[in-house]
Amino acid sequence: MRRLASGWGHIGTRARYPSTVAFMIKALASFRHAALLIVLMSFVSAALLLYTGSVKVGKAIWLYSQGQANIVRVGDELKSLSHLSQEDGVTGRIIESLDTFLIAAVLIYFGYGIYALYCARRDDPLLAQLPPAIVPASLGELKHTLGQIILVVLMVLFTRQVWMELDALRWEHLVIPGGVLLLGAGMRLSGIGKHS
Repeated sequence: MRRLASGWGHIGTRARYPSTVAFMIKALASFRHAALLIVLMSFVSAALLLYTGSVKVGKAIWLYSQGQANIVRVGDELKSLSHLSQEDGVTGRIIESLDTFLIAAVLIYFGYGIYALYCARRDDPLLAQLPPAIVPASLGELKHTLGQIILVVLMVLFTRQVWMELDALRWEHLVIPGGVLLLGAGMRLSGIGKHS
């Protein structure tokens, strides 16, 4: 009986409970700082990819002006793609830069999404200034849009690969569209394709 009374009346247990809750709240608040780091790195990566895409477009223009748009580097050797005209070579290079810009768009959308969902307060004036299309309302919407953009990026990659290697198509070229098909089916079955 004395043991039971001492167990129920022990003040130290009750005193430790609020400090545990305070520790958990501090730990969750520190996640906000980690999310801000994720947002910052997303924007830095997007800026790097925007620069890279711009360099690819500039290189395509320069190579076209030099009459070398259908020449690609394979390892240490330069190879002329005889099945491509100069215009087709530029098209392939522009498709490649489009892929880079799309990945940059994914990173920008992801950064804004993480900021809106995990970092910003509801009355944050920055969210009111942003276009609604790049601020997801929920984690389900973020997943839905990212999934769609990833499928588009893979299809652009496949288009570029087929365009540049039209004279040497192999069965391995079907891996990317097969992966896109499986990813799309997986998104459909898991419900990611629906806004939640």
